[in-house]
Amino acid sequence: MNEMEKIQVSLSKVGIEIKDIYELVNSKKTYPDAIPVLVSTLTSGIEEDNLKEGVIRALAVKEAKGKIGSILIDEFHMTSKDKPLLRWAIGNTMEVVIGKEDLEKVIEIVLDKSNGMSRQMFVVSLGNIKSEKSENVLINLLDDDEVAAHALNGLRRIRSVKALEKVKQLLNHPKPLIRKEAEKTLKKIEVKIR
Repeated sequence: MNEMEKIQVSLSKVGIEIKDIYELVNSKKTYPDAIPVLVSTLTSGIEEDNLKEGVIRALAVKEAKGKIGSILIDEFHMTSKDKPLLRWAIGNTMEVVIGKEDLEKVIEIVLDKSNGMSRQMFVVSLGNIKSEKSENVLINLLDDDEVAAHALNGLRRIRSVKALEKVKQLLNHPKPLIRKEAEKTLKKIEVKIR
């Protein structure tokens, strides 16, 4: 039995029938009973990267919020740096499920520049934790072109008045994406100030 077949059997035991893991990823329906099965599958190890990414993406649901952050962080650290897209997908799921208890470990990931572009969605996830610490980290990341656009996204979510002057400076940034994100962030902050 291959890895996908094992997942199908495990999911069928909780009443979920799929042919492919991406059916869950693309589903509009909730599947809370699948979460423990997917977590168990992930923690027991998945060899095939596309299947692992599908399981990780299938966990990007509100039902997993605050429950799987440490598992994702462990998976991120176990995943080789020569797999940046898989590591990015882990951050993408973290953006949905991050809880306050994950803050310190996520900050470690985003401040380690050797994690490269795979940090991007972890940076965005900091905008889902309203704290002075996450706000300060996001403001400092505005100086890091690799994640500045994502830091702006995070700051926009918390409507950081503290970041106002730095955001204004980025309106003239050479990278169009950073300029665009700075404009959107500035509008959100100005709404809060009014």
